[in-house]
Amino acid sequence: MKLVLLSGGSGTRLWPLSSSIRSKQFLQVLPAPGGGRESMLQRIWRQLSAAGLGHEVYIATSSGQETLIRKQLRTAPKVIIEPRRRDTFPAVSLASAYLYSVEKISPEETVIVLPVDAYVSDEFFFKLTELDEALRHSGAEIALLGARPEGPSGKYGYIVPALSAVSSAGKQENPAYVQVDCFVEKPDRQAAEALLEQQAMWNCGIFAFRLCDQLNRLEAAGFPRDYAELQRQYHLLPKSSFDVEVLEGNNRLICVPYHDGWKDLGTWNTLSEELASSVLGWGHISADSLNCQIVNELDIPVILVGLDDVIVAAGPGGILVARKDAADHLKHLLPASDQEKRKEYIPGD
Repeated sequence: MKLVLLSGGSGTRLWPLSSSIRSKQFLQVLPAPGGGRESMLQRIWRQLSAAGLGHEVYIATSSGQETLIRKQLRTAPKVIIEPRRRDTFPAVSLASAYLYSVEKISPEETVIVLPVDAYVSDEFFFKLTELDEALRHSGAEIALLGARPEGPSGKYGYIVPALSAVSSAGKQENPAYVQVDCFVEKPDRQAAEALLEQQAMWNCGIFAFRLCDQLNRLEAAGFPRDYAELQRQYHLLPKSSFDVEVLEGNNRLICVPYHDGWKDLGTWNTLSEELASSVLGWGHISADSLNCQIVNELDIPVILVGLDDVIVAAGPGGILVARKDAADHLKHLLPASDQEKRKEYIPGD
């Protein structure tokens, strides 16, 4: 079993502290076990190492992030460099070619892909062995990990089990895996409630496959198995997600349920629940302000007075002030703000 951590995204949903130069996984804002703070990358690497899986880990990333990875991880795993950002299907394809042609990994080996920003308990990583076993015993092409929803959320995609799987699961309290029928991406609340009735699970973005299957997909599309050659042809790979290229419409998928809690820390709303402190950096929150956080990297103070449910993030790239439940809309505003020129406002008489 080999593990590939995907760490190539720009992470602009945590603007202004994350950017194309420093992605969200490098922000040291989470509480570390011995005190102090750690990043998402440091947290997941620590957890993998504690589970005895550190020597099986490879990190797929862009060249601009390699230095940060090696700086934050004292015993860095092997790093697979993507020539440019082209979404998860090219990243997984390049990692597969690296494992096969550089590391000489057996084509029958299981490869498990994880996003670097998954926020889970330490026990979660022992579940990866079950994912490997389910893939081998089921005869499926892909095995996914699905988290039991905490409620009808529209923030995540859903994995919908086949009707026969739901019926069987009703007779079996904790099935090892279920067959997958389809995927639903970020439904509204009413649709999410209906999905819960179907025992749908949140899509964690964690999946396993046999190395040979991904290599065969590459060859079928006219691409090489050799890592160096695929790097040269990387710009020709479809700029698309693994979900779109491989999972959607595939009838040979299974899902292993995970019941112990999972969170995507990709937005300020979810990240704020796990911050090391309500104030990071120079700032103060008044006693009459409830459920507020400040993350300030600037050398000037940020003061919050009389507000509820607000996140303030300040850095060299800008300042964000947002109601937490609206912070997810940030990505729709960034393109406009990046293109707008600074304006000078002259007060009237």
